[in-house]
Amino acid sequence: MENQFVSNILNKVTELPVAVHATLAAISVLWFQWAKGMLDASYAASLHPVDFATGQTSFSGETIKSYYAVMTDAGTLDIYVRTQIIDFGFILGFLGIGLFVCTLIGRLSRDGGFGRRMGRLAGLVFVAGGICDMIENGWSFVMLANPITFADWLAIPYSTFAALKFGLITLGIALAIVSLLSAVVGRGLDKPNIG
Repeated sequence: MENQFVSNILNKVTELPVAVHATLAAISVLWFQWAKGMLDASYAASLHPVDFATGQTSFSGETIKSYYAVMTDAGTLDIYVRTQIIDFGFILGFLGIGLFVCTLIGRLSRDGGFGRRMGRLAGLVFVAGGICDMIENGWSFVMLANPITFADWLAIPYSTFAALKFGLITLGIALAIVSLLSAVVGRGLDKPNIG
């Protein structure tokens, strides 16, 4: 269930003029792609020994310490810390996609219809995924403050928020696809109401 604050934000976004809404969606996608390019380049430069998903979902303090040790030995741990900061810019783009792209997809369906609700829900789920990403990212700074000696249990909430993030991203994409398919079917049945 959405709280009233989130509901009001989603309502305001959906009530924007279509041209403004589409422009904000396009800006969100462009920002997301730009930030993703910077994030990927910085992550590669950090020489982190495994991919994002593997590194974030180990649930093991010892394993994460071993990744940090590889970067410490290579002299690139500071680049990894910078990567975590860049990630907040990526998350901003991700939140924009949830707020503007998913709700724009929802607008292709009838007001109050199933497709509109699914687009709105996709946006909500993307935002929840972005919040989990912010928490996970912030939590990493706690571990990075003592990269070799942090308490092993700190890896559990870190990986939990990462796993939630990945699950919510997957669900959000699925809901956006359902919303889009609903709009296509609605058009096929001559029941669209774009606005």
